[in-house]
Amino acid sequence: MTQVRLASSADAAEIVHLGALMYKAVGAKPTPTWAVDATQTVRDRLGKDLIGMVVDAPEGGLACCGLVNIAPRLPKPGARAHFAGYIQWVSTAPQHQRKGYARAVMDALLEETDRLGIEVIELHATPLGRQLYEELGFWVKSDNIAMMTVRGREDVPRPVGEGL
Repeated sequence: MTQVRLASSADAAEIVHLGALMYKAVGAKPTPTWAVDATQTVRDRLGKDLIGMVVDAPEGGLACCGLVNIAPRLPKPGARAHFAGYIQWVSTAPQHQRKGYARAVMDALLEETDRLGIEVIELHATPLGRQLYEELGFWVKSDNIAMMTVRGREDVPRPVGEGL
């Protein structure tokens, strides 16, 4: 059975390294400045409003990680909890893929959000991760349209069309 443990601030740099691998896999270009900022942010927030679960690699470092941001939400009719979780950076080092580590990390994250009474958990999935997330009970929302904007950055292209 895979040993998953709660991440500590000492894991921040390794978590960011795995996060960078995930970002590169989807075409993003993490920079050294991003890595420094991200490491400090993860270090500062772990154990507060950020929960991390990790699998240690036998050769040292981390084989896999996943994080869940805990955010307050305004009350919603029918909801018991006023917090939501957003899962990010579920990433496995290439040499450790296909060993069930991401599933074990996700199971541990969901157990922790259950323990905290968090009802709504969201994530964005890559095509490769979608099957795992569906098996864990996630679905593609169809009751509204997810929208976003990126402000103050000219380097982010705005999609044309797509119902806008």
